[in-house]
Amino acid sequence: MIEGISAGAMSIPPRQAGGAGSGLSADQSQLIHNTLNEFDADALTEADALSIVSTFSETGIQPGKGLEKAMESAGFDPKTVGELAGVEGPAQRGAMGPPPTSGVNTSLNEEMLQELYSLLDQYYDAGRTDEDQTSLLHSIQGILGEDERLFSLSA
Repeated sequence: MIEGISAGAMSIPPRQAGGAGSGLSADQSQLIHNTLNEFDADALTEADALSIVSTFSETGIQPGKGLEKAMESAGFDPKTVGELAGVEGPAQRGAMGPPPTSGVNTSLNEEMLQELYSLLDQYYDAGRTDEDQTSLLHSIQGILGEDERLFSLSA
């Protein structure tokens, strides 16, 4: 659990347009709708589920609450689709326990989050040299913690 962050005290700028809090863009929502319209939720086969999962994966639609809500509103059970497609769900991952957090800062305050957003915006700003990006990544790593497994500086 992340401590030191109060949901009421944070204001995180939205990163994508779409349904309220869905995390999906309008295009992604439309793609989900169009894809699921090709299948019968009551007669879903393994091949159908594999096709759905493959389409979502190839188009960059990530599993999450937004996808779950979109699938449910189209009459599909996301868990059933995942099971038919052989996708590992949270229940299977949960058996391994929570991810390790040693060395990772789990108590980010609002100031640290704003600094992190600023550094990320600078990192993705066009025209940055490799040296600039490496320096920014080191700064980001300093905010998040010293665990080198968190991300690769060569990314």
